[in-house]
Amino acid sequence: MSSLWTVEEVAEFLNVRPLRIYELVYAREIPFTKIGRRQLRFDPAAIRQWLDARTTQAQVQANQER
Repeated sequence: MSSLWTVEEVAEFLNVRPLRIYELVYAREIPFTKIGRRQLRFDPAAIRQWLDARTTQAQVQANQER
């Protein structure tokens, strides 16, 4: 199993602020694992898959609007 990412690592990968990652977690829009009561971790493969799905959806919507 690959190591899990922290909020900061996911934010760096997605090129967003850590606060945005917390917002996505709160809205349950990004896959995450909760360690204990307060620590969040992210599976890099799940994050890449989530990003691919979002990218694909945006491309399909753009093509449908044409």
